[in-house]
Parts: sequence; structure tokens; C-alpha cells
Amino acid sequence: NERVERKTRALEEHNDMLARELRIKRARYGIIGTSPALLRALVQVEKVADATASVLLLGESGTGKELFARALHLASPRRDRPFVKVNCAAIPESLFESELFGHERGAFTGAVAARAGWFEQASGGTIFLDEIGEMPAILQTKLLRTLQEGTVVRLGGKREIRVDMRLVAATNRDLAAEVAHGRFREDLFYRLNVIPITLPPLAERRDDIPDLVLHFLTQANQANQRNVNLTRSAVAHLARQPWPGNIRQLRNNVERLMILTRGDEEAVITADLLPAEIGTMVPSLPTNSGGEHLRALPLRDAREAVERAYLRA
Repeated sequence: NERVERKTRALEEHNDMLARELRIKRARYGIIGTSPALLRALVQVEKVADATASVLLLGESGTGKELFARALHLASPRRDRPFVKVNCAAIPESLFESELFGHERGAFTGAVAARAGWFEQASGGTIFLDEIGEMPAILQTKLLRTLQEGTVVRLGGKREIRVDMRLVAATNRDLAAEVAHGRFREDLFYRLNVIPITLPPLAERRDDIPDLVLHFLTQANQANQRNVNLTRSAVAHLARQPWPGNIRQLRNNVERLMILTRGDEEAVITADLLPAEIGTMVPSLPTNSGGEHLRALPLRDAREAVERAYLRA
């Protein structure tokens, strides 16, 4: 009887996994989940997809802002044109203007040829400015002019170049508070905040965690040529964790679990093999300028945050 029960449980878990895989394949725009909070955000995206007004994606770090920006692009009439993504937090201040607006030949030492900036490259499509709160104040003025007049002037140039792109910006900061403290232009804030969409944290999407875990585990298995599986109880244990770093932290932890699991290529992770608390953060860890704990960030982003803090010191 015990052997039959074990086989029955294994079959039920296998069927449950197949059902989740089917839901993942049907995910809209690659955004996985069916929780009410997520679906509300997706409905907002589809309602405003045909508009040309700027969209500001708000929410905690790691909630999937880039996926939602891409969803806006894919749902819009611009879907067949360029989608250009820019991480404002990763650009050195000295290169910001050249990267965004382009430069003419001879504009600075090393500028041996003219280069179109990201706004020009995105013309006809969508440009996604992530971490918009990191943009230097002097360039906020130039961005505002581009949004108002639909033109850019390359660094070292005088000619106005017309651009036609949809701007989607994202931040995990409170931009209204940044405006109050004089760190962000009020007129630019209102220009960006035409259509604000707040993305739900993972704590409001707990029913989506099992599907997300399976998705990230499948990706990690494929990348590492393994076939590690999680039991239903292990997935339930992960779903109970706090995950303050949201989807990004969940993905990183699932990948870590798969890599550190010993045994053959078809190992199975059970709940009793997992730490009691997985998603908690170490309070003493440093944060980046946006207040994100570095453990919640991918290694490359955490390294960049530490380097920026070191240079400012």
C-alpha cells in the first residue's frame, strides 16, 4: 500500500507539473502568472498600448518592469519596430549625453565618427528608460525638451533631428519625494507620469510562485544540462518565503538551488533539504542608490552598485 501511495503522489505531482507547464506556455508576453494583482496590471498595459503618451512603471525592485515595458511594445502598433532598453543606473555620468542623444564626429576626444544615440535608434518604436531616477539633473532638462518637441540634438551638433518613439520609464524610487527634495525635475515628472502603472510585489502574487519556480527551474536545467526537480512540498515551502527582492531574488535562489544540489543529473529536491528561511535578507548588507539590498541584485548589477558607491566616496 505504501508503495502504491508513493507512486500515486508522484503521478499527481507529475500531472501538476504538466498543468503548470501548459499555463506557462500560454503566458501573455512572457509574463507568468494569473493572480488578480498581476492581471490588473496587464489589463492596464493593454488599455494604453495604442496610445502614444509616456508610461511610468512603478513598483519595488525585481517586479519585472522590463517585461512589462516589452509587453507595452508588443501590444502596440509599434511591435515590429525597435525596442531599445537603457539602464540609466549603469551609465557613467560622463557618457550619458552621448549614449542617449548621440554625438557628432569630433565632439570629444575619441569621437572619430558620428553616432546615433538611443533615441534615434528607437525612432518608430519604443525606448525603455529603466531607473529613470538615476538620470543626472542636467540631462533631465534635455530629456524634457526631447519629449516636448520630438527632436534631439547630438552632442557637438546643432541640427535638430526628429524622432518618433514611445517612452516607457521605470523606477523603484518615489519620484514625487525626489521632486520635493529637488533631485528630480517637477515638469519632467509630470511629463513621465501621464500613465502610471504600479506592478505588484511578489508578496501580492503568492499563487504565482509555483509557476514561476517551475519556469526558472526549467531555464536553469536547460542552461546547465541537468534535470533537477522539486517536490510539491518543496515548491510550497518556497511559496511561503518572504522574497523581499521579488521575482529577481526568487529566480536567483532557484538557480542556486539547482546548481548546489548534489547527486546525478536527475536529482530531486525535497522540502526537508531546504533551509527554513530562504528569501530573507541580511540587514547589514549594503544597498545601492535606489535602496535595493545587493543580495537581491544579479552579481553584475551588485558589482556596478558597489563601484558607483566607491567612486562617489
